[in-house]
Amino acid sequence: MWVSQISEEDLTNEIIDRLLFEGLEDTGENADCIIVLGSIKATKYRVPVAVNAYHAGRANKIMLCGGALRDFPNGKSKEAEHMYQRAVELGVPKENIILEKTSQNTMENILCALIELQRVFWLNRVQKVLLVTTTYHMRRSLMIARYLFPVHIDIVPCSADDENTKRENWMNSSEGMERARGEALNIVRCVKNGVIPDFEI
Repeated sequence: MWVSQISEEDLTNEIIDRLLFEGLEDTGENADCIIVLGSIKATKYRVPVAVNAYHAGRANKIMLCGGALRDFPNGKSKEAEHMYQRAVELGVPKENIILEKTSQNTMENILCALIELQRVFWLNRVQKVLLVTTTYHMRRSLMIARYLFPVHIDIVPCSADDENTKRENWMNSSEGMERARGEALNIVRCVKNGVIPDFEI
């Protein structure tokens, strides 16, 4: 089934599961940089996964993306700045962290990450990146990145599970169902609006 053919009424649990989760396993490859997309809960779920990959030697740099100003328990800060504090606490040297503090959403995370990659590495020298985001958010993020990044850069998914939207439990709670269905609809809209190319599931 092509995503462009999916209507809201077509979104059964099986279709949502395939759309969000199928074929997105982490291959374990090394890369030039780990890119972490921002969110209000990125510090809890995404940063530890990225730091584990860093400590495993999969990349020498971590880029933290997110310019949205959020209310965190310790005060207001941008997503990237909040993630930065956690990454440092978890043992990543400050000189190996790249901050992207401009983007306001997923699309801008990817676009602004490209600018930072150019500034730090030069894009022509980047061969591969690890993309870290929450598991249910990975499909859309990966499709956007693969559409916008130069074709010579390989993008490896490195997903971070949250509590309610894992592949094995998203359908077991109203919160998980709402998030998964909403994200599936986002993907369908992105395809129909031409934000990302159509694809089959």
